[in-house]
Amino acid sequence: MPPKDEDEMSHAHSKDDTDMGYRGTVKGNVVVLEEGVMLPEGLQVDIVPVEEPQPGSPAALLEVWGSDVPDDAWDAVEKALEELDRTDKEQARNHLHA
Repeated sequence: MPPKDEDEMSHAHSKDDTDMGYRGTVKGNVVVLEEGVMLPEGLQVDIVPVEEPQPGSPAALLEVWGSDVPDDAWDAVEKALEELDRTDKEQARNHLHA
């Protein structure tokens, strides 16, 4: 096979070709990858912690619904969540003073 020219070599190592993400869980300071993921021994990797969104938050809803939710629907959800939060705080305050 003839040696690759510069264009082929730069494409072979481009960010698009090598940026693959995998999920795993830390157990005993070792990252255990999801079932079926096999990486070569000695491969260096970057680990980025995943922050779980607060239940009921817009970020949590986005995970469930996806990103195709219209802005006006998000506005309505945020308004409803704010109202629920305000109501919860008022009920807690009233309970303390009862």
